[in-house]
Amino acid sequence: MRLIVIGAGGHAKVVVDAALARGISVVGAVAESGAVTDVGGVPVITDAAQVAADAFIVAVGDNRARAALFVEYAARGFVPAAVVHPSAIVATSAEIAPGAFIAAGAVVNPDARIGANVILNTGCTVDHDCVIGENAHVGPGANLCGGVSVGEGALIGVGACAMPRVAIGAWSVVGAGSAVTSDLPDGMVCVGVPSRPLHPVKDAT
Repeated sequence: MRLIVIGAGGHAKVVVDAALARGISVVGAVAESGAVTDVGGVPVITDAAQVAADAFIVAVGDNRARAALFVEYAARGFVPAAVVHPSAIVATSAEIAPGAFIAAGAVVNPDARIGANVILNTGCTVDHDCVIGENAHVGPGANLCGGVSVGEGALIGVGACAMPRVAIGAWSVVGAGSAVTSDLPDGMVCVGVPSRPLHPVKDAT
């Protein structure tokens, strides 16, 4: 597989590193003109059409920006591919959708379902039967117990945790270190122990 990475910032470094560690050929990283010249030894280009690629992955941390880019590149005929770091542990019964990224040290347990264009960041855990909606981001060191549902585009902050079977609303933000003990609504910033809605996310729709 010849992979094109969309993005050339800090998260792109992590994705490129994981892809190379997996033995994937990364043919370029796409960024606006004037950005860095390479990411982890991979050349930065301004248009994916400049290289021959079989697949793409969006390596942008912001969920809304990543979602828009995913739609754009899929519409251009590029095929999304998942990238899983070789040190991640993924159960054979887990489902990983195209375009998802699973970072070093992450754990995905049996019958979890990971949606398209999702980020499971460094060292997070997603236990059995969790459902992670497309475009969501589970931050470094976050821990989701069994049966947790994470809505589309939600962000689970670094070190946060969620009790079994709770639901986290679409495009919500769970603050770093929060403990989710009950369901959280869509489009809200939620913080604390236990986590409670604080105010709407500015760009919630």
